[in-house]
Amino acid sequence: MVDSCRLLSITANLGDTKTTLTHPASTTHGRLTPEQRAAAGVSEDLLRIAVGLEAVVDLQNDLESGLASI
Repeated sequence: MVDSCRLLSITANLGDTKTTLTHPASTTHGRLTPEQRAAAGVSEDLLRIAVGLEAVVDLQNDLESGLASI
């Protein structure tokens, strides 16, 4: 899904004006044990989207494209 998105960028940096897509299990919570991640509600299939300043329709189209790939 992540590789099919073109507008959303995968990153661990959440302090940007562009929309970012993050996989917490391998980035922000990557040093936790699987048990600690589970207790925090962070599953392997969780993606975090931090919405930036792009047009909503562009983000919707990119997410639709990404989701269609799975």
